[in-house]
Amino acid sequence: MNKFLFILSAVCILFFSCNFSGDNSNDYAYYKVAPRTEDSQFSVSGSGLKIDMISVLNTDAIVLGEDVESVTKNVQVVPFSMSKFEVSYNVWRFVYSWATSDLRGNKKYTFENAGAEGQYGDLSSSKLFNEGGEPQDEGIPVCGINWRDAVVWCNALSELCGLAPVYFTDSDFKNPLRNSIYAEGESPSNIPLPYGNAKATDMTSLAKGNVDNPYVNKNADGFRLPYLYEWEYAARKCEDGSFISGRNAPGDKTGPCNGSTKPTLMDEIMGIEFVAQSKVAKNYGWNMSNSMQDGPNKTAAGWDDRNSACKIPANGGMRIHKQGGKLPSKLGFYDLAGNAY
Repeated sequence: MNKFLFILSAVCILFFSCNFSGDNSNDYAYYKVAPRTEDSQFSVSGSGLKIDMISVLNTDAIVLGEDVESVTKNVQVVPFSMSKFEVSYNVWRFVYSWATSDLRGNKKYTFENAGAEGQYGDLSSSKLFNEGGEPQDEGIPVCGINWRDAVVWCNALSELCGLAPVYFTDSDFKNPLRNSIYAEGESPSNIPLPYGNAKATDMTSLAKGNVDNPYVNKNADGFRLPYLYEWEYAARKCEDGSFISGRNAPGDKTGPCNGSTKPTLMDEIMGIEFVAQSKVAKNYGWNMSNSMQDGPNKTAAGWDDRNSACKIPANGGMRIHKQGGKLPSKLGFYDLAGNAY
């Protein structure tokens, strides 16, 4: 499963930072803590825009790596808050404009990509809509950004809202990361850019303090991307304390969305001997097979997502959909699989 403690598309899910441990152990007991959650809204300073958040108030541990035989670990998760929906282009653009203004002087932000208000077309001819322009619609997740842009944008949002940034270029946490572009001729640890073979790249080898490996102030109160185990917890934890397999669409307890039906470690812990493939996975996420279809006339975020009401000129083809048009994870988070990522 992929996905900021912001759900920024292409990368973003908003997340309030706290001191997260992520401790590992060799105890693979089946945890069954029934979670308590609390909804809230965060106001973006000076904009009138709000970000819907969910706080997970009590947590336990989660097993990671269950889909890879003999490569599993138990990770303790502590309470956290994460954005309920993917970050909209409206919110992205307001923060981006504030951060890149010349009025910020030597504290001005620089981004590799300006972001776009959606994406449409098939894989061979995908196009960005309204790239770098003022918003024309509402509730469409930001597209056309990368991980670096998302990290730097989180710092900008934190500073805009009077919170302490999380990502820094120095170990003393004096210089917030404000640039998502490498200097001309610079490459991280001699790895050419862009990464042509990202799976083979050892990200731990990157020089500390650059945009791909910044210093992280875990005690800061600003926004950041979620850690892997936090995102997995948001996607897979159920109201009764159980967990959904990592092969399932977030929220879908019926079975894997595709691929092998062999029971995983988590399935075996729960006494499941055979796993049938899901017949309802399409209800939990947008993908290539259903993204050309109409969305609801009112999503969970309150938007009209019908093709006729969306400004993206998809003309009946595949497109990014507005926030909250499919079913959520069991903890209430939307679009953790599919749509913009």
